[in-house]
Amino acid sequence: MQITLGKKLFLYTSGILVLLLLVTFLVLERSQSRQWEEHLRSQSISFVRFATPELLKLFRGSFSQETEGESLREVNDFLAVNPDLIQVTIYSPNGRLLYRSPGFGSFSSQALTGTDDEIAPERMLSDQTTTRTLSLPGGGRILDLVTPAFSPSGARILAVRYLISFGSVDIRLAEVRQHFLRIAILAVLSSLLLVALAARRVTRPIQELTVGARSIARGDLQTRIATPRGDEIGALARAFNEMAESLAVSQHQLTEKNRALSGANSELRTMQEQLIRAERLAAIGQLAAGVSHEIDNPVGIILGYAELLREDLAEGDPRRDDVQAIIDECKRCKRITGGLLGFARTAPPRTEPLQLASLVEGTLASLQPQKLFRQIVVRLEKGPALPPIVGDADQLRQVLVNLFLNAAQAMAGKGTLTVEIRREGEEGVVLVSDSGPGVPAELLERVFDPFFSTKGSGEGTGLGLSLCRKLAEAHGGTLRAEESGAVGALFRLGLPLARKEICFDKGPVDSLG
Repeated sequence: MQITLGKKLFLYTSGILVLLLLVTFLVLERSQSRQWEEHLRSQSISFVRFATPELLKLFRGSFSQETEGESLREVNDFLAVNPDLIQVTIYSPNGRLLYRSPGFGSFSSQALTGTDDEIAPERMLSDQTTTRTLSLPGGGRILDLVTPAFSPSGARILAVRYLISFGSVDIRLAEVRQHFLRIAILAVLSSLLLVALAARRVTRPIQELTVGARSIARGDLQTRIATPRGDEIGALARAFNEMAESLAVSQHQLTEKNRALSGANSELRTMQEQLIRAERLAAIGQLAAGVSHEIDNPVGIILGYAELLREDLAEGDPRRDDVQAIIDECKRCKRITGGLLGFARTAPPRTEPLQLASLVEGTLASLQPQKLFRQIVVRLEKGPALPPIVGDADQLRQVLVNLFLNAAQAMAGKGTLTVEIRREGEEGVVLVSDSGPGVPAELLERVFDPFFSTKGSGEGTGLGLSLCRKLAEAHGGTLRAEESGAVGALFRLGLPLARKEICFDKGPVDSLG
């Protein structure tokens, strides 16, 4: 069992106080006993000095049996005035017993065994009253006084022995002991109460400090201890509060540093991802440059033949529009293949004001005649009219085509393609969702890595989405895959809206021409 500091303080202090009180009362009792004994001795000596000459007068120098009778009663009555007197014995100078009185008062029936010893010669011959203390076999003490008796001429004629009881002194001492005992019990109880109060007053601040320390250990650094005291415990409480304040400041500083490190770590990861993406795109750029060069040749041939075919057709021939569509797509194909060189070298896009809704509608219209879209239901949801965006129409159309084709391929040519156009803050947003199998949550970011593809073997190169994200970022926008909350995939394309009114009378760079 653990003994607390308060209990230890109570036990130690109360033990010391009880011991001191007992020692003090024992000393006082012994001192009082000696004082009463000394008082009895001095009174008894005064009594025998007064009583001895009077006693000799009553005997009138005769100690024979004739003395008994009326004279003896006078002697006994005279001596009985001392209530502590037990017996009187008269001896001759040579030690012969001349007279021994019976016991006086209550001592008449008391056995005086041990008091009839012969008087030592030195006491018989002493000119002064001598005293000694006798102990009775049955208990009790007796004061034995021997005093010389002198004649009118000054010669020693007798020796008188007085036996005086310590009974009155013992009674008084018993009363004193009882008083001392009551006082001691009261003093001990009072001392214990005061010690308990003092221990409580001392240990309560320590308990508060203990509770505060445990609160600090649990992380509550706002814990403070009241410091109304001016002693060492108050100084300890103030030191505790200073420690808690210092810990709170240190924790705040560490939190700020940790937040700064977390931000720096996040920025470092972002930069690392950008560097990795740049390296991959640089490798793709070298490949794309070679591929675009190889594609340009057949596309150029097709474009040439299409232009020759258009020249052979009359103005009103309905086939002329189809041939013109072939020419336009060939030119767009050449611009796209030329844009692939952007992986190897950065070239600014040809920006112009564009209506996002018109761009989306035109891209969908150009794709719907394809066989892949014949069994796909296209839902276009347009909100209120948006301000124009500024960008390269071919590059943005390439992004949209890639998103629409991916959705159609994911649905295997059957399902619903939903395209929503809306405004979010200062961005125009295009949400492309499909009813296909969707993209797992752990792959939402990896689908933009070069050469990563969720399609089957031979169905994709894994370059489309990475190229689309690069084109979106080149326009100051974003492209990311999000959780749709239902079946299918959801891609979000955000492009910044124009911040000022666009004047169509400006030059070819900032206007429509």
